[in-house]
Amino acid sequence: MSLLYNAWCWLFVLVLTPIFGSLAILTSWVPPRGLLYQYWARWWSASLLYLAGITLRVEASEGALATPDAVFMPNHTSAADIPVLFVALARDVRFAAKRELFWVPFLGWSMWLAGFVPIDRKHKEKAMEAFGRIGRYLKEGVSVLVFPEGTRSRNGRLGPFKKAGFLLALRTGLPIVPVGISGARQVLGADGLRVVRGEIVVRIGDPVQPSEYGFERRAELIERVRGEILRLGDST
Repeated sequence: MSLLYNAWCWLFVLVLTPIFGSLAILTSWVPPRGLLYQYWARWWSASLLYLAGITLRVEASEGALATPDAVFMPNHTSAADIPVLFVALARDVRFAAKRELFWVPFLGWSMWLAGFVPIDRKHKEKAMEAFGRIGRYLKEGVSVLVFPEGTRSRNGRLGPFKKAGFLLALRTGLPIVPVGISGARQVLGADGLRVVRGEIVVRIGDPVQPSEYGFERRAELIERVRGEILRLGDST
């Protein structure tokens, strides 16, 4: 039964990704850039979760709901985090994602056309250029999602944080909204292909104002956001 269930889940990934990816690509020319992509991405994500029998519960603070634009920072333990966040955030937000993801047929192509930002971890200069592009998005009134660990956790524990996302928030003055994801690793492990039915909970915390810390106290800012993500999520 488990084998059939997993075959069912991945069949729909293979079927729905080209369908919604093609729709996103064909409508990518409609201004403003990336807005229609968000619509198709949420439908793609919600459809996959529904067909897999995975329930999603979102708990957002009043402060987060009242914040128009922000730098969202979630923990990252599973490939399921991406579709989950599309549904949970339900707003115009661009992801900063590893460059390799943009080579995935339909999914990656549509992300590139929508203005998502590839991060080349092997070349520091190119990575800094990418964060410069993200800064321009923020000035245009678009929120950005950055995984502060820079990559997916392989053991479920919250890894060391990269500084780039925090420097971006300090330079733009936009608040950082910590996000904790619970249950995604149990549904789909970091490296495995085995899908298990379950509930994923996304908790969106109160905004943290970088201006209260400044560049001189950025280490305190990082620790504050880290503590909030730990509190909201299931990482250790």
